[in-house]
Amino acid sequence: MSDIRDEEVPDPGCLPAWKVDELPEPQPFTFKNLLKLVGPGLVLAGGAIGTGELIMGPQVAARYQGALLWVALLSILAQVMLNTEVMRYTLCTGEPIMTGFLRCKPGPKFWIGFYILLEFAGWFPTLAGLSAQVLVVAWLRLGPNDPIPVDTVRLVSYIVFLSCAALSLFGKKIFDTVQVVVTGKLIFLLVCMTACSIFFVSGDTWLRVVGGMVDFTRIPRDVSGQPDIDWSIVAGLAGFAGVGGLGNLMVSNFVREKGWGMGSKVGVIASATGDHDLTLQHIGVICRPGPETTRRFAGWFKYLLIDQWLLWATGAIIGVLLPCLLGAQYLKIGNVDGSDQWRWAAALAQDIGAVRGPLVGTVILLCALVILIPGQFYVIDATARKWTDVIWSGTDWARKLDTHKANRVYYSIAAAYVTYGLIAFAIPGLSASKMMVIGGSLANLSIAITMIHALIVNRRFLPRSLHPTPLKQALLILSITFFLVMFGLVVNQKILPLLR
Repeated sequence: MSDIRDEEVPDPGCLPAWKVDELPEPQPFTFKNLLKLVGPGLVLAGGAIGTGELIMGPQVAARYQGALLWVALLSILAQVMLNTEVMRYTLCTGEPIMTGFLRCKPGPKFWIGFYILLEFAGWFPTLAGLSAQVLVVAWLRLGPNDPIPVDTVRLVSYIVFLSCAALSLFGKKIFDTVQVVVTGKLIFLLVCMTACSIFFVSGDTWLRVVGGMVDFTRIPRDVSGQPDIDWSIVAGLAGFAGVGGLGNLMVSNFVREKGWGMGSKVGVIASATGDHDLTLQHIGVICRPGPETTRRFAGWFKYLLIDQWLLWATGAIIGVLLPCLLGAQYLKIGNVDGSDQWRWAAALAQDIGAVRGPLVGTVILLCALVILIPGQFYVIDATARKWTDVIWSGTDWARKLDTHKANRVYYSIAAAYVTYGLIAFAIPGLSASKMMVIGGSLANLSIAITMIHALIVNRRFLPRSLHPTPLKQALLILSITFFLVMFGLVVNQKILPLLR
């Protein structure tokens, strides 16, 4: 093995070369500095809690009485493997991981088209549509057996979606607005759901649900003894628990926005009403290899691990557990098993309200709104931010733009995404619940592919001394296998029978 002092800056691949500079010294590792630096994991946890936690989780918990919830736990732990690797790349280069993907052969044009196709289902405005279900049920005071007016749900979906899009206009830089919104959402959710789970869920249900997250031997079976599992719902939980899809990649953008490592040397995306002196470089700045860089990187990576394990993973696990407890105790699976999928987001609150009274049902409806509406705002921002960075660094015409104009690209992409969402709501028969099932199943494939690509990028473009360890690479391979199995089970159960 070559000496660290003899390392050279890696070849930049299919994009222009990075500038080279020293990796900034991390702040001393103290509790005070930890509080100042946290952010990426907190934003990822607060923004991501949504369909998997609120809807898929309670359905799996109610349908199988706590069994199979280990898929959510494994999914979250596997996603930590991905999150820390995409953050590794940004710490070292200041670039989001998607820019690293574009550096790979056969080049940016291929990878831009590839990831657009891969994320197609992830662009569905699912959370706005689910929010509309909750709002209509609450406004019309509908019971579990009352018909829900589909046209009204569609109209409210448009209103919620456009309102979420408008939120991204405010703040000094867009990340500041995102951090405020999703942090408030996370705190409210944890307080409210924890109180409901403590006071309204029995000890037996707690044991079944917590046990189901760690007991791999509990397999639901039919009367003949064969496994009886709807893999589209279970795999959907795996795909959406934590973050899912290409959403995990956003944590690398957040590393840059917080100024971690080399992220402090490339700039940020300004909001439409914020500081127009903020700039964003088109190409990153890679850290100069050497013993001092390796030492400083270890300091930054310590903050990164705490951010992901203590904040994100813990928040994501609790975010899955609490709605599952309520679902296992109260959700009547018959209310979401039928053809009427226009009330899935409100079903848990309706069933709790029928047992505990309207006040408790209203509180759960409010929790659902606090989860879903900020979640849709987060998805709009994440989609626009991710593809802004792709275009900003990966296309010749965008690299010619002034560094002050990144927000113009951002808002153009946001407008395109909103247009796509409005069209999706107009498709006959496509409810937000169906969007969720489709997106959740495909999310497993997306996560597996991005894990493979992130591992290739970090081995190809980072100095050898900053590569992931052999153990970390082995854990990534196991994580890839898990998500591919989840996707394969859905294909085998739902897709292949249609082709026979």
